[in-house]
Amino acid sequence: MKNHLLIFVICCISTRFVSAQDVIVKHDGEKLNVKVNYVTESTIVFTDPRDSHSDKLGKAEVEKIVYKSGRIEPISDKVEVHGKKDWEKIVVTSNPLSVVGLIKKGEIHIKSTHQIHGISNIESRDIEKMKKQAAEMGAHVIVLNSYDARQESLKSNEQIVAAYGYE
Repeated sequence: MKNHLLIFVICCISTRFVSAQDVIVKHDGEKLNVKVNYVTESTIVFTDPRDSHSDKLGKAEVEKIVYKSGRIEPISDKVEVHGKKDWEKIVVTSNPLSVVGLIKKGEIHIKSTHQIHGISNIESRDIEKMKKQAAEMGAHVIVLNSYDARQESLKSNEQIVAAYGYE
């Protein structure tokens, strides 16, 4: 009888380890029990054990991955913006990969005295204006357009940047 009980306990423990999965923790609190296949610069590719197709999430949506080995990999910090008062928390980037998985909240039109070729060429008051407008939209990331030399001849002082956020 003791042998049967011992075998039963060993079987229960071994099935628990076989069915162990990775856990993706999203910023909205949702936990996905999946198998993480690989992580790229902007996405996490995973497979749900209930079906065989691969799926992906943008890194901006994910707080951390807890692997079945117990290792925890932090992915991104959640930026909480609750109105115009939180404008200083807004992130300004020129890398479009940093917003994969986020929702476009809107566009921000800026008039500047010169062409905007990147973050280093923007005046601080223009950045402040952009961040305040993005905070009103509920966005937490602003993506600047990349530099296009063909636009130089147009002499347009108006630039359009995109604001992204969680939901």
